[in-house]
Amino acid sequence: MDSGLISKIYKAKRYAQEPDRVTFVKFEVMFKGDHDTYTVTFDQGQWHCSCRFFSMRGTCSHTMALEKILGIMLPGGKNEP
Repeated sequence: MDSGLISKIYKAKRYAQEPDRVTFVKFEVMFKGDHDTYTVTFDQGQWHCSCRFFSMRGTCSHTMALEKILGIMLPGGKNEP
């Protein structure tokens, strides 16, 4: 393996230990819930989920779980376990 690639591997490992370097702006995921699979999106700080509860309340267990998983990588996010 060449030295250029080796240095990039080490740099990637360092970056991976510093998740505050990453901020999600927009994404879409499929979330396998207990009853169905839902589409969850995040765009410019706004969540949306295809589940019925989200359509009634504007939040749901799927978006809350992703907030916990992604933590500080979301705008205004916190580093929570």
